[in-house]
Amino acid sequence: MSEYALDEILSRSGVESRRAAREDLEFAFGALREAMRDSVAATWGSWDDDHQRALFAPSFDLRTHRVLRLEGRDAGILAVEPFVDRLHLARLFLLPAAQGRGLGTRILGALLAASEARGVPVALTVLHTNPRARAFYERLGFRAVGETTTHVHLESDPDFRARANG
Repeated sequence: MSEYALDEILSRSGVESRRAAREDLEFAFGALREAMRDSVAATWGSWDDDHQRALFAPSFDLRTHRVLRLEGRDAGILAVEPFVDRLHLARLFLLPAAQGRGLGTRILGALLAASEARGVPVALTVLHTNPRARAFYERLGFRAVGETTTHVHLESDPDFRARANG
């Protein structure tokens, strides 16, 4: 999936986005902090900005990251990595003001449709200490396919949408 295909997929679902630029690093890190601080602290005992920034910055790949927009404002970060056998949802962080407004559901619906068209699942991981995120993904048809001591690996269930729409 090219970056242009992702842009098209998102726009068809009514999601406004733009390709991330190097200048978006601090915004993206702030979105990570808002979305993940409590879960990271619950998993590893604390949140340390310097440590988390050092982990995040090298993975901020401009080829895969999009800045999500809502009502003309930057509202979150999305990163999707295409593989032959799956679409990997690496990041979906929405600022608190953008949560609960259907944006995440529209994004996942678009990714699920794209993955179905390619015949591959969407894969992602969530921290065990983030049950809200896990419940969100499971509500959309994801199921646990593995886990580590810190994370649950989820994958889209191709039959879920057929059952839900059938």
